[in-house]
Amino acid sequence: MPISNVISLPSRRQGVEPELILAALGNLPHGLCMVGSDGRLAFCNLAFAALYDLPQHLTEPGAPREAIIAHCLRTGQGPMRGVAEHLAKSATAAPGQAVIGEYELADGRTVRVSHTPLAGGGYVATHEDISDRVAASAQIAFLAYRDTLTRLPNRAAFQKSFENAVAAAERAGEMFGVIMIDVDHFKDINDTLGHDAGDALLLSLADLLRRAFRKSDTVSRLGGDEFAVVLRGLAGPEDLARPIETLQALLRTPIEHAGRSFTISASIGAALHEDPDADPLHLLKNADVALYEAKAGGRNRCVVFQPAMRTQVEQRVELLREVRLGLAQGEFDLFYQPVVDIAANRVAGFEALMRWNHPEQGVLAPGAFMAAFDDSDLSLKLGEVALERALGQMRAWLDEGVELGRVAINVSTEQFRSGRLASDIADRLARWNVPASRLTIEVTENVYMGWGADVVASTVRQLHDTGVLIALDDFGTGYASLANLRQFPVDRLKIDKSFVQNVEDDAIVRAVINLGASMGMKVVAEGVEKPEQLATLSGYGCDQVQGYHFARPMPAAEVADFVARFGQV
Repeated sequence: MPISNVISLPSRRQGVEPELILAALGNLPHGLCMVGSDGRLAFCNLAFAALYDLPQHLTEPGAPREAIIAHCLRTGQGPMRGVAEHLAKSATAAPGQAVIGEYELADGRTVRVSHTPLAGGGYVATHEDISDRVAASAQIAFLAYRDTLTRLPNRAAFQKSFENAVAAAERAGEMFGVIMIDVDHFKDINDTLGHDAGDALLLSLADLLRRAFRKSDTVSRLGGDEFAVVLRGLAGPEDLARPIETLQALLRTPIEHAGRSFTISASIGAALHEDPDADPLHLLKNADVALYEAKAGGRNRCVVFQPAMRTQVEQRVELLREVRLGLAQGEFDLFYQPVVDIAANRVAGFEALMRWNHPEQGVLAPGAFMAAFDDSDLSLKLGEVALERALGQMRAWLDEGVELGRVAINVSTEQFRSGRLASDIADRLARWNVPASRLTIEVTENVYMGWGADVVASTVRQLHDTGVLIALDDFGTGYASLANLRQFPVDRLKIDKSFVQNVEDDAIVRAVINLGASMGMKVVAEGVEKPEQLATLSGYGCDQVQGYHFARPMPAAEVADFVARFGQV
């Protein structure tokens, strides 16, 4: 069929050569074809032939449309679906009314097709390869809902998934869960090991999360060290607990980065929507509350939300608010408990213990505000107060001629993992002109555990080299091993009062004293309240003791008189 029967071309009298029009159509960048009312090809340009890799005989006028479609499908050049529907719409459309559709070809390309019926029958169609445009749009959409580092769904995707889960719960009573995950001490990892190590940790955790949870679960990175998971279609609490247990097992595997090996620990809060009458929108808040409880409980653990936790969290939040206010108003001070050398019967030094001069409740011991030591920011600030107050007081005693021996200061895990502790103490000692030989730093066993062990080791050695003594506090209550005692410079072992005050633990007390003696470490027993306890410890060869038998912790103003009464150091 001649092309002039399908579409009217300008005549020579109109000033345009038809051959020029055909040449222009033939060289359009998009595919163009014209099909007559008999279903046969009237014209196609080069771009159309190239788009579908048509053989010569299918590009010539008169080629059946069905043959062209069959060739495309056979060679993988045709649309995967929707061809019949598109042609049906085109057949019923009014002349001049374009029918437009986008179709994915079997080879992965995407083509935009526009069919415009003609008044005399047949149609003219344009075919445009929009694969690059679709890929770009898909990438934009991907980035809008994906975290750029881990490639996990981001906060926006998590929120969308959560809203879908809420809708399903409200519509059909579907049970679902939310899990919040925070990396423990992530800021310290970045500060001490570098941001490349932090990124490596996040990538490793993302991989572990993918392995622990189902493909149908939405595992998201909310930002920083915060991850969250939406789990739908749960049958019961065990479906929530199972992947958490898997994740915790995977987290025990050390991560290798830049020649270093360290482990990840994470605090996990979980909440389950299983009551169809409950408001599912509360689930995010509940999971947050559970996460808060996990952190407050010492981190590296999972807590599943219980209703009573709301009140506990509110009380803890209020306590931390009061502690911050108390720090700002200078309400925290130190009391001092004497440490007595048994053999010499003299005061060998003091342990500085934090006290809060609460404006309404009076003087409070650390047990009343222990939650503040679990908060990384407050723990650092309280530690700074302890160091500054203790060293300032030591300088005052030295100026007054009080023979105070050594003063022991408790240092938190957060202070050690900051990486600045050794230089900070050295600066403060110099500023207050206090000899390092007057200072003992007390650390608990858990300081030596986890990813920051190398940072702790370096800090402890630097302090020890300056003359500061290192005491391992509450020995036997944590997870330190003999290897730790050999690896780190430890000068003192302190036996926790729970062993000293329990007769059934005499064997443990005796074993620790013997261990200290064999390793050249002095042993200090805490919580000595009765003469018979002192006698027993003396018989076992314990070096030093402290407890109510000699004195309760006292304000700094009472120390000089106590030393004078007890005897010179």
